[in-house]
Amino acid sequence: MRRTRKTSRLETTIAVDRISEFPDSVLVHILSFLEIEDAVRTQVLSKRWQFLWTFLPSLLFGYNAYDDYGGESEGEGEGEDFRVARNTEFVTFVEKTLFSSNCKLKKFEVDFEYDPRFASNVDSWTRFATGKGVQELHLRLWSDAEYELPQLLYDNSSFKELRFSGCWVVPEGNIAWYSLKKLSIGDVELSNDVIERILAGSPVLETLELRRCEGFSRLAVANSCVKKLILRDCLPWDDSELEISAPYLLSLKMSGHLGSNCRLTNISSLVDAVFNCNFACFEQDRSNDYERIQNIVVVFLASLIHVKNLTLGTWAIEVLSIMEAKGLSSPLLNCKCLTLDTKIDKYVLPGIANLFKTTPNVEALIMASSSSSSGLTWIQSTVLLNYNEEQYWTSQKWTYKCLTLHLKNVTISDDLMRYHCDSNLLSFVQFLLRNARVLQKMVISTRSDDRLKECFEAAKKLLSFPRSSPDAAVIFS
Repeated sequence: MRRTRKTSRLETTIAVDRISEFPDSVLVHILSFLEIEDAVRTQVLSKRWQFLWTFLPSLLFGYNAYDDYGGESEGEGEGEDFRVARNTEFVTFVEKTLFSSNCKLKKFEVDFEYDPRFASNVDSWTRFATGKGVQELHLRLWSDAEYELPQLLYDNSSFKELRFSGCWVVPEGNIAWYSLKKLSIGDVELSNDVIERILAGSPVLETLELRRCEGFSRLAVANSCVKKLILRDCLPWDDSELEISAPYLLSLKMSGHLGSNCRLTNISSLVDAVFNCNFACFEQDRSNDYERIQNIVVVFLASLIHVKNLTLGTWAIEVLSIMEAKGLSSPLLNCKCLTLDTKIDKYVLPGIANLFKTTPNVEALIMASSSSSSGLTWIQSTVLLNYNEEQYWTSQKWTYKCLTLHLKNVTISDDLMRYHCDSNLLSFVQFLLRNARVLQKMVISTRSDDRLKECFEAAKKLLSFPRSSPDAAVIFS
């Protein structure tokens, strides 16, 4: 028995020695997969490991005192004192770590609850990062008190990716981000002038993301390099219309709340469009609101008639349901891939039917249900959609061109199966199988183990449904 223990210890020692025999570059690469706190702790392993962590090319710091404390305390003051103390410890740790860094930086990230008392610390961190030639700089400073970006950040040709959240963007002069490819700004006010200067000073910018930004009413993207634009919860001042012009844009994603209206102009190159947002609706004037929101959707879809890949969220589909119930037409769309990001209920069924009429060339249909997709607040009280949804698809007499001639692939997401696998979804799938005459494949994602029994029962029903296409295969993945 003793020999076995000695042998085991010897093998362990040899294994440790073998790891230490790797070149420094390999060991540093291994350390890069650890949290920064754990990477720093490896300095106590041996002299060989003492300074290896100081050569990490990416330094990512993050701390949330609420998670650490659990958000509970005996008194409000006690919780506040705890958060201040732990955030101070975090700032001290960042300071010490940066002081020991010995190499150029590829990426530098800080994510914590910002307080104005730490302004000078964050200033020194940004100076440190730029001095190390950092290419990717991420500052997520969540607080009611915004941090003003230092002016030195606006003139830097090393940046390739910038992500700012909770940072006040107020350049005093011109912006010079000549190597910047990706820019993401969130939780801040932006003027039209600042956006124009950002675009003018970023000649090779490819992706622009604005999240929960206020204050601007115009996005004129004339730069031919900008191919992707992402907008989420962006509100113009005084509830004015948001105008977007981007002749070279290939991908546009709009989600969340976007004020009262949005107008797309000169987006002729657009290929992919996600319209998963909602605009202000006023319950107190519902009769006029019908016409206003219908006009928003019609004008918006008319701007997207040429896109190949289109995603619509619950709000837009519910508006189309109202239009279908009123016998109103909507623009004819030329998309080949249609994604519907919504649960299947009585408030979206007429809207889906409307889309089947107006998308005659659709070859691929994707059904999803993300948490970001929200609908009309008063849709459940409208008498226009008072019907028996269980018989909706069996009562349809319309011949949909997309189903008879083009639809080949259908995908149903795991989220939809997990949270909304009910009779409405099964009836819809049954309708598709019965009417999609050239369908080749229906893929149903069932990765959720928590509802395995329900998914199994649904699978048995789905496999028993008749299919009009002899080549249709139902695949569970």
